Amino acid sequence: MDNQEKELQRLRRELETANLRIQGLEGDLGGARAILKAALDVTPDIFVLKDRESVYRVVSPAFCSFMGKSEEELIGKTDYDLFPPEDAAMYVEGDAKVMSALEPEVKDWNVSGGSGRVWFHAIKTPVLDSSGEAIGVLCFIRDISKRKKVELEFERFFNLIPDMVCIASGDGYFTKVNAAWQKTLGYSEKELLAIPYNDLIHPDDREPTRVELERLIAGRGLKNFVNRYRAKDGSYRWFEWNTTAVEANALYAVARDITARIENEQETRLWADAFRFCSHGIAIGLPLTNAVLTCNEAFARMYGQPVSAIEGSPIVSMYMPEDRERVIGLIQEADQTGFVSYQARMSRRDGSSFPVQMDMVSVSNEEGHLLYRIATMQDITEQVAWQTALLESEERFRSVVESSPDAIFIQTGGCFTYLSPGALLLFGASSAEEILGRRVLELIHPDFRSIVAERIHAINELHQMQPAIENRILRIDGTPVDVEGSGVPFVYAGVHGALVFMRDVSARKKAEKERAELERQLFQSQKIESIGRLAGGVAHDLNNLLTPILGYSEMLLNRFPESDKRKQRIEIIHDAALKSRDLVRQLLAFSSRQALEFRMIDLNAVILGFEKLLRRTIRANIDIRYRLHGGMLSMQGDAGQLEQIIMNLAINAEDAMPSGGELVMETSIGVFEKGQEKLIDGLPSGRYAILSVCDTGSGMDGETLAHIFEPFYTTKAKGKGTGLGLSTVYGIVRQHGGIIKAASEPDGGTCFRLCFPLYESGVQPLLPQEETQLQQGSGATILVVEDDEMVRKFVVQALTEEGYAIYDAAGGEEALEMLAKKGFEPELLLTDLVMRGMNGKELYGQVKSMIPSIRVIYMSGYTKNIITSHGVINEGISFLQKPFSVEALVAKVKGILSS
Repeated sequence: MDNQEKELQRLRRELETANLRIQGLEGDLGGARAILKAALDVTPDIFVLKDRESVYRVVSPAFCSFMGKSEEELIGKTDYDLFPPEDAAMYVEGDAKVMSALEPEVKDWNVSGGSGRVWFHAIKTPVLDSSGEAIGVLCFIRDISKRKKVELEFERFFNLIPDMVCIASGDGYFTKVNAAWQKTLGYSEKELLAIPYNDLIHPDDREPTRVELERLIAGRGLKNFVNRYRAKDGSYRWFEWNTTAVEANALYAVARDITARIENEQETRLWADAFRFCSHGIAIGLPLTNAVLTCNEAFARMYGQPVSAIEGSPIVSMYMPEDRERVIGLIQEADQTGFVSYQARMSRRDGSSFPVQMDMVSVSNEEGHLLYRIATMQDITEQVAWQTALLESEERFRSVVESSPDAIFIQTGGCFTYLSPGALLLFGASSAEEILGRRVLELIHPDFRSIVAERIHAINELHQMQPAIENRILRIDGTPVDVEGSGVPFVYAGVHGALVFMRDVSARKKAEKERAELERQLFQSQKIESIGRLAGGVAHDLNNLLTPILGYSEMLLNRFPESDKRKQRIEIIHDAALKSRDLVRQLLAFSSRQALEFRMIDLNAVILGFEKLLRRTIRANIDIRYRLHGGMLSMQGDAGQLEQIIMNLAINAEDAMPSGGELVMETSIGVFEKGQEKLIDGLPSGRYAILSVCDTGSGMDGETLAHIFEPFYTTKAKGKGTGLGLSTVYGIVRQHGGIIKAASEPDGGTCFRLCFPLYESGVQPLLPQEETQLQQGSGATILVVEDDEMVRKFVVQALTEEGYAIYDAAGGEEALEMLAKKGFEPELLLTDLVMRGMNGKELYGQVKSMIPSIRVIYMSGYTKNIITSHGVINEGISFLQKPFSVEALVAKVKGILSS
């Protein structure tokens, strides 16, 4: 019990002590509240305390006064209770931001109050509990409406100043600029404040500007300093500056744009220099006194006196006495009309005189009152001298012109004003009156009138010399004449015109045209000949290779039954050899190295007969259409070669239409009259079968079109074409006695037009070859001479199997040596025509001298014009065209031996 009593007493004492402490704290808090209330009552600024929910807990009298409400009406309210919704949302959002960031916020607000909207400078500070958590916001608010009004008024005034006003800092940047800066330089305010102002100063003005800034830093002001600033468009503007000294690291300055003033001063200086240094004399006179007000140095030099001696002199006294009365009248005319130009003689003080060209202008004000006269004077002593010489020269010129064999005439205003005898002859006129006064263009051919009109304008109006060009005139009787004409500016009877020179070039043009055509034909012939030489050489080797392939395959075919698969394979080899033979023969036909198999054929029948093969060859997305002449088109030709033409043109058309298109083949009859030879490349007059092959492809430009028939010319990618397709077509057409023309435009398709001579006789049908049974030989002796080993072995084997006695040699020399040593007499010489060393014809000549009764068969891939003339085998010659079959070989040998 005693312990409990003691503990109770201790607790009572502690409680009393705590109560006393609480009473003390409450007294202190009451005092503090009294002090705070007193402070809030007397301060004009607004203090408010809001809790975490932005509810007002403490408000100052100033806030109550601003809101027009009592403290009781404000405590416990939120911003949404007191302010418009948009303002309240802004205040609450700001409170939340401060309590979240735990950082004060300083901001100017334009808010609604009891007496309208006012400007406040507000400081919001978070209120924290002992744990550091925000439990409210303390706001300090000061009314800055008056200050803001002053600032806005200053800002308006600042931007209304037409000159450029700025505040700059000591670190080289503008801190404030008015609107005039943006208007003058074109930069935005943000750009001007971000660019060091030294970067805007003209490089030549930076050093003087730096020196002036140092003066400002030293405490001295600046007046009327001039430099240049760069505008946004890159140009520079002249500024005149007035500034204060640098105070508190700030510089206050006013700049005026004086660019226009500087330019006006420069222009004035230029005019002054022009007046002073002009090579012509210039004087200014006063109408009231008719005296010289001033003059330039050139004017004074003409008189041999200083400017000061001339100033004040009477104007009329400066002329020769005999000219003064006329000059007075001219001056009066200038006062009435504003301008007068005349020539007169001026007198110097020493009594000498000189001729002048005077141009006078009278200047009046807006009311028409005469202010002054300006006279420009030029000493024309030399001009008068050469005018005299010119008259003499004109006489000499006339005598030269009239004796010239070329046509020379003068035109002014586009009309004839003079014609030389040569011009009258050229135009076919008997007298000048027939042409004088007529417009030049009337006697120019219509095809050339536009270009001649342009040249007349250039020479008459622009005074430009016109070089020689070819054009065409019309004689009086309307006959056109080709001429070459040139012209030079010429003044005749005081009027600008032209001196025109013309020469009849009809004979020259005719000769040039004939020469050009001959050169073209020669060039084309040389190109075709070059390909022919190439084709002949290639064909010779190919034919030698094809001969054993074709012969051995034929021999093998006879040794296997039809059911044997090996025979089928051999047939494929044999067919390939036959097609290769045909291809080589076509190549030879193009190069005129082989006689073509000409017969009477129907062009339409050839085209239709080739239709199926062509359709299988050309892509399916190309529509092939035929528009054939209703009747038969009989012509001399080789059907295989014509099919080659069609195939080549069709493949070219296919390449030009990668996305498909239309290919049209059309035939018709054309009749060329006598006199049209030049239009149809020299073809004789008559009836022609015309084949047109047209596509809707990509077409060609003029440059490409000019070269398409040239050998090896191609527009296809590498490896896609040889460049021989169209040149082969060209050669085949020409060998058929025809021509080929092409017309095309980019993206407009291409059309080839082929003309072949028509014949009245009927078509010769192609008779099938009869199969002949090979018969054994009679044991005749044959000498085979062939430099190609494979061909020689094939021929020897084929004839040996036929029962002939065969001797063979690899060349002419070896054959002669064999005849001399072995002593045998062959009945037949079977020799290659083109060999290394001695050719076949030379060999036969020597062998015949040894064995007069011997007969000969020549064999070759091409004749090389040894036994042919223009591709036709000479009469009496036995020739075997390589590659040949066993049947053809044996038949030829038997035919010769039995003849």
